[in-house]
Amino acid sequence: MNDRPKSSSSSSPLPTLEAITKSINAGDLQLAMDDLDQLEASRVGGSEVPKLKSQVAARLDEPIAAIEMLDLAMDQASPDDSDLINRAQYCHVAGRLEEALTTLRLIPRKTTPQVAAAAAHLKARCLTRLRRPKEAEAALRDLAAIEGRSPRIEWLRSEIDQSTGDFASSKKRLESAIVIRGLPASLVRPMAFDLAKACDRQGDFDGAFRFASEGNRLTKTAFDADRYRSETDRMIEFFDASRLATLPRSSKVEDTPVFVIGMPRSGTSLVEQIIATHPNGGGIGEQRMPLNLAARIAHRHGTAFPQCLEGIGLDELDDAAGRYLAMQASFKQDADRIVNKALGLDRVLGLLPLMLPGCRIVHVTRDPLDNVLSMFLHSLRGDSLAWACDLDDLVVARQEHDRLMDHFSSILPVPFHQVRYEDLVNQQEKVTEDLLHFLRLDPDPGCLNFHLTRRNVMTPSHDQIDKPMNPAAIGRWRNYERHLGPAIKAFATHD
Repeated sequence: MNDRPKSSSSSSPLPTLEAITKSINAGDLQLAMDDLDQLEASRVGGSEVPKLKSQVAARLDEPIAAIEMLDLAMDQASPDDSDLINRAQYCHVAGRLEEALTTLRLIPRKTTPQVAAAAAHLKARCLTRLRRPKEAEAALRDLAAIEGRSPRIEWLRSEIDQSTGDFASSKKRLESAIVIRGLPASLVRPMAFDLAKACDRQGDFDGAFRFASEGNRLTKTAFDADRYRSETDRMIEFFDASRLATLPRSSKVEDTPVFVIGMPRSGTSLVEQIIATHPNGGGIGEQRMPLNLAARIAHRHGTAFPQCLEGIGLDELDDAAGRYLAMQASFKQDADRIVNKALGLDRVLGLLPLMLPGCRIVHVTRDPLDNVLSMFLHSLRGDSLAWACDLDDLVVARQEHDRLMDHFSSILPVPFHQVRYEDLVNQQEKVTEDLLHFLRLDPDPGCLNFHLTRRNVMTPSHDQIDKPMNPAAIGRWRNYERHLGPAIKAFATHD
């Protein structure tokens, strides 16, 4: 890395690459981006600047940007093996699984054991998600040749079992592995959630809740419920119909973006899959760029969101819109409507019609008890999901989501449509027809057979959207009634 360049007494010294790396490792990503922009403008730092920008993008859960920046860095300087591992990892997160495998094949055979093990691990995970279990097993044999028999390999084998529907074998493997002393929390956590899934599929609901509780305990981060409610209050107060009418809007009126908004495990992946099945529809998964753009605007204005929008200008909105549309275009989907279903979009919803005034909003909602239970049973994490690991916090998050969406549904200056998961399951043809009509897409019978469309979906719903519609998940909370006291009390509208 380079030392801080010399400067004249009339100018501030440029940040060093070491200082930027320290900011990234400390989680101060806004400062890191400021410094990287400064180096880029000064044409200092060479290939290290886009490489560090790639790291920032990865930390912000923007794998597409991470890939693009890393590719730029590798164009400027020959990649090392760790660059290729990072690129493959970003491709895996983005759902570009074949591309991840292609990247891994670029790693030379003569590499370090650490890199070889990371490559075999990632290869096994990609092949498992692609439902190529024999090849995934071969990758695990390569991994075992490096590190011997290990609990990590048993966990990966259990994932292969689950991908083929063998939950009994998965459960047996995981029960044996998870009790081994000294396992790191980073391994116990995913094992616990996978074991919860296996128990649930085997009808052991008490066991499923117990293991999900352990996974959530190991994931939990600080969550301030009172502050979260206050943030909702501020957004509702700020975004009223009169203010939305006076705030500037981007000149980039592009009607392809569709934002499918809902709580995790509410049916958003299903709705995306239906739209993506249409000949003129597409889906780009969970792209967090709108949330990161809102955070960047707040940082630049020195004021929290949404108050930062009071001083926003047309140029800034056009720049944000251009960045989003460029990201969307990078997926190379020839479609009239392209869905982004990033989690947490409800918390920046007021920005979307200002940034992309031609967009459409689809709100997906689900029975709150089924929704809260499903979130608790699955591994959810991220800066915007600090509430996802505790039953009481999940109740608060769902209540605040409902408050926000009730408010925005009547005042947004862009088309808004609601889909209830239960209605979609029970009245599939009508609800699908209404959804397509809202999107101004012609009726298409193929959308009723959405499960036949093969896409790499990197959410917990990946093994459900490839099956026909069925009502099995409706009323599922009753299997766990004895564990859901706080939620039942909060949403006391059930028989």
